Amino acid sequence: MDFLRTLLASAASLLLRLLVVVFSLVFLASLVVAGLVAALVLSVWALLRGRRPTVADFGLFRRYRWTDIHTRTSAWTAARGTARASGEVIDVEVRELPPRQGESSPRR
Repeated sequence: MDFLRTLLASAASLLLRLLVVVFSLVFLASLVVAGLVAALVLSVWALLRGRRPTVADFGLFRRYRWTDIHTRTSAWTAARGTARASGEVIDVEVRELPPRQGESSPRR
């Protein structure tokens, strides 16, 4: 009798684990489908408005590590220091741009 009880308990435990795995996979698949549908809707919306759908550039995050920022800022400060030391001034002429088509007033 004890063997039968152990067998039923282990079978119920196995069935419960399988149900959890199946429901987890269904949930994961629904998240993937929801993400794909959202991407598709956003792409179609961008195309309907006449814009190009954007693509995420995950390499951008690697470019802004602390070491990169540190070396870039040291290069900026060195360049800024030499420009100040030389006393170089750049003068530009200001000009008005005509408004774009469909705009009533210039941007501000």
